[in-house]
Amino acid sequence: MTLSIVADTYSPDSLPGITKSSRGSCDIYSGTAEALIAASIIASEQLELQKGRAPGVTVFLAHGEPCPPRLRAWREPGYKAIRQQDDGTYRVEVTASKEVQAWRRKVKKAAEHEREQQRINEALAECGQQFRNWKLQHGFSGHPGIPGSWQNSYEWWEGTKEQLQEVGIGVGLKFPVATGATVYMYCKCPLGFDVRVYLPDSSYAPGKATARIYTAQSWYVPHVEASKQYVQHAPGVLREVWAFSGWRSRDFYHGSAEAFVTAGLVPSLDLFPGQPGTNKVQASYCKGWIAATSSPRSNFEATIRRRGKSNEFCVELPVTSAERERREEACKQHDLEQSERAGVLAAERKQLRQGAEPEKTVEEFRADRAERTEFSLDILWQTVFAKSDGALSFDLREGNELRDGLAEAFQTIRDAVQEADILRDKKQIAAARTRIKLVAARNDKGLQSLLRNAQHLRVVQPSPKK
Repeated sequence: MTLSIVADTYSPDSLPGITKSSRGSCDIYSGTAEALIAASIIASEQLELQKGRAPGVTVFLAHGEPCPPRLRAWREPGYKAIRQQDDGTYRVEVTASKEVQAWRRKVKKAAEHEREQQRINEALAECGQQFRNWKLQHGFSGHPGIPGSWQNSYEWWEGTKEQLQEVGIGVGLKFPVATGATVYMYCKCPLGFDVRVYLPDSSYAPGKATARIYTAQSWYVPHVEASKQYVQHAPGVLREVWAFSGWRSRDFYHGSAEAFVTAGLVPSLDLFPGQPGTNKVQASYCKGWIAATSSPRSNFEATIRRRGKSNEFCVELPVTSAERERREEACKQHDLEQSERAGVLAAERKQLRQGAEPEKTVEEFRADRAERTEFSLDILWQTVFAKSDGALSFDLREGNELRDGLAEAFQTIRDAVQEADILRDKKQIAAARTRIKLVAARNDKGLQSLLRNAQHLRVVQPSPKK
């Protein structure tokens, strides 16, 4: 980050003919040699040529001794650099004391905070006030169980850093303060599931990004990048084992140029990158090993890439139509299995979240049901009784029997919600807690590693005593 220069011009009475400014950790004095010497900022002998430095440039340490050219001491208090300008004047940079540097950093940080708050207020005023006093949002996205949807099925939260940390997401961690495709923070929720936290892109959701309302996502089926596996195709040539996330129409081989030619995968050494007539890093060819220019991808026969500066290459070759169909069918089956798995995990996740929520008090339960009652009664009134269908409508005039009967019935429902007995199912609470413990154990990598290792242990029975 480039520090801005704040001008601070001294009056002629204090430093005649000298202009002073500050930039981060140093003070900058500009003026003629006579003025700078008269103000005791420099000494006349400090303008003499220094060995190893360009004419017009001299550098000194805090106690006045010349600074060696290769010594990087510009952060040390008292460090002084003198440079002659094109107009004959001099520019002197003096590193300030540690106390002054700390004070300037504090002032700069306070100013940045004030500018950030002003920017937030202006952006919120422009985008609307709906992001002020934001309440934590939580839900379940996608349609798990439907083929093709498992990759976009996840649990999500939207809230400020403090709100997310209150529910156990990202506690004690540093949240991202920038937006972008790769600015993420990864953590775990209290149940042990992997969570990705980021700020929405400012170009799509400027209000949320400005108000620091984060999005947290936890996929039912985690996105796991499978490690690459290789098998020997020929002496000195390894073939990359195909995975569901890889290309369905191509195979990748690794080895030296000589090994590829010996194995018959590439006809000649002249086709490899770095040879006369080819590029240095990559060479692509159409069918018949004709150099490719802008031909469609379907006409490509091979692509050869150099791996680093060694003689190792990666050769990309098309597979047979039968193998491509086999891979496509395998991908469809894999996608179906993952979608079914996501459906099961999504149902389990919802049950777990309900069991993991703090137990509501009787008063909170009644208040929640009372709010739902008013909402439901309002919908019933507006969509059934008060809504007309053309020229037809219910007679709801004042004093009408229907109107009085509905008012009495609605009040009876309200009274029932406020006075009815409430039961607490202890078995359901115990079952939910048991599920939470089981899932926490399943997501505990250390425990699972211990259990896997224990499966390979052989228990030796003690021999009976004679």
